[in-house]
Amino acid sequence: MLIGRRVLVKGEVDSTNTAAKALALDGEPEGTVVTAKRQTGGRGRTGRTWESPEGGVYLSIILRPELPATDLTLLTVLSCLPVAQAIEEVCHAVPSIKWPNDVKLNDRKVAGVLVEACYRGGEPRFLVMGIGVNLNTDPSALAAPEAGSLKDMCGHELDPEHFLNVLLFKLDDMYARFRKGERDLDTYQRYSESLGQDIEVRLGDQKVRGKGMHLDPDGSLVFRSEDGMIYRATSVHDVVPLDRGQVRFETGNVHK
Repeated sequence: MLIGRRVLVKGEVDSTNTAAKALALDGEPEGTVVTAKRQTGGRGRTGRTWESPEGGVYLSIILRPELPATDLTLLTVLSCLPVAQAIEEVCHAVPSIKWPNDVKLNDRKVAGVLVEACYRGGEPRFLVMGIGVNLNTDPSALAAPEAGSLKDMCGHELDPEHFLNVLLFKLDDMYARFRKGERDLDTYQRYSESLGQDIEVRLGDQKVRGKGMHLDPDGSLVFRSEDGMIYRATSVHDVVPLDRGQVRFETGNVHK
């Protein structure tokens, strides 16, 4: 087992990603995990704040893969899969993955993934994979209206140590297969709330409706518009449900 063979437990940190990056720069080996009970400066994609009160599971993993930079988005996207699988195993409820990096249960965001890279010569020197899970978090401590707590939705308190062990095992398995070139996109699609579903992409004042088709090798979402055009969404600021079975992508980068 690579991921989790060394776990450093902190009480409160600014950000587990920041702490892990400092360790990685000092030569900390691949697979080391930094966990914390609270983060005062947790963050998500595009600089957003990740609310990190006590009761959640917050961790960052140092990775040193020999991968091209083009694989980083796909690694972020696929890293949501073991998070969703761990939640399903512990909570006995099936979550969904909101492309590109969120995990939801009962339409509430309960987990997120943020992968950051330190580059040298145009290629990643190391990666830090940050994961936040609202495990036993008091819902009143979550400022974002779309956020939810697994404890609240599962109806009972969850064992954080057990959840962390399950999560690290599944992450280690995913990462080992990813380095071998395995992508497991079929399993990802079973959890996805966008692939195979009707979606609406908003880019400024432009709205493009269509159906999510598949992920490109770089992790971009490919969809077909109602007029038959093929688009690639490479990044979005938000993904919210429309009607049942539909998803809207707001303020994204869209390419024909």
